[in-house]
Amino acid sequence: MGFHEKSAWACLLGIVLVFVPYFAVVLRFPMAFAGLFVLVVIIQVVFMVAFHVGNAIMSPSIRKTGDTPPKDELDQLIELRAAKISGVILGIVVISWCMIAMYGVPALGVHEIVLANANDGNDLPPSKFAIPIFDVLLAVHVLFAGFVIANLVYYGTIVVSYRRLANG
Repeated sequence: MGFHEKSAWACLLGIVLVFVPYFAVVLRFPMAFAGLFVLVVIIQVVFMVAFHVGNAIMSPSIRKTGDTPPKDELDQLIELRAAKISGVILGIVVISWCMIAMYGVPALGVHEIVLANANDGNDLPPSKFAIPIFDVLLAVHVLFAGFVIANLVYYGTIVVSYRRLANG
């Protein structure tokens, strides 16, 4: 297994091990994101630095030259293909999220106005249009989850491509 494949494996495993528990918590409790996000980023950085330092120490080519092995045409082609696939997925996620935000969020705010009018009996002016923070944070976390999924697809495609080459 080459240096670039090991790096892709580490990134893939790091994202899965760190962000799956993060999303398991914040998609149920969106308000818990602030401190948890900082902790998750620190854990991710420490994991990636530790892996890459260990990988650099264990790789004989890096010990001899002091530099990472250069990417050949095959490595570049694999990364280009992975970037293309993950870019399409990221585009779909962002456009879908924008469409939901354009059409779903105003409906949610209008629903809140209608509920307030039904409960109070007084007409609520449009300036009181409000969306609950819980729903806003949930939507932001869903968008962020789309970015993480696009990264998982990127590194997963790299790993699968290298494994296909290794298995013939």
